[in-house]
Amino acid sequence: MTSVGKAFLRAPQTLLISKRFRGKVNIQKPRKPHFEKQLFLDISKPFYKPPSYTIREIDLCNYNKKFAKKEIDNPFERILARECLEWFNTSKMVVFLHLNSISMEDKTPVFAALKKNDMHLRTYGKKIVSMATTGTRYEAVNHLFTSHQNIIFGQPDRANKMFKILKKTPQLVVMAGIIEDRLLSKNELVEFSKLPNIDVARSQLCSVLQSAGSCLVNQLNQNQQILVSHLDKHVEIQQSQNCEKDETKSES
Repeated sequence: MTSVGKAFLRAPQTLLISKRFRGKVNIQKPRKPHFEKQLFLDISKPFYKPPSYTIREIDLCNYNKKFAKKEIDNPFERILARECLEWFNTSKMVVFLHLNSISMEDKTPVFAALKKNDMHLRTYGKKIVSMATTGTRYEAVNHLFTSHQNIIFGQPDRANKMFKILKKTPQLVVMAGIIEDRLLSKNELVEFSKLPNIDVARSQLCSVLQSAGSCLVNQLNQNQQILVSHLDKHVEIQQSQNCEKDETKSES
């Protein structure tokens, strides 16, 4: 009999058998869980609204309004919106950037370089920009925003320097900009940055105006100069003829 028992596999027996202390579990009045566990249970507790077919239509409308998202008046957002609008009003050049994935370590040198050249890099959300530009002449820029956006505020004469700084950081992509209250695309901004500064443009304009004036004066004086030259030539011919006559008379 013992040999037959050894022929079959025996079920393994555990060395340790767990047993709850103080008897059975109280299912009717369970003990309250720990604070962290209770907090996790409350957060993860699902919420199911009653089926729509069990609610009247008028109650269903009120029910949806009850759980609709409410707009909260945040004073800090109004302060940021006022600051954003002030930047728009005081800056003659506003450039909108698309921000790809970039670390703060790579973004800080760009911020410092722009600051050194009298340009300011700011980050505003869609709601802040909407609050700042709604009802103003800048309302059209709301279509460029989907979430947080980076904006450069500065002066138009710094456009060429701005593109040189952003060339080292491909994560910051120029989308559009405002120059002298005019919305420009990226290609138009690049063409604008290649233009000379205002002093060079003024000197070129002065030279063009001066050349036009001098050309007009030359054209007005051209006929007089031709007449004077012809008269001088005629006087020379007359003098030469008189000299020849005097020489012939003296010889005779």
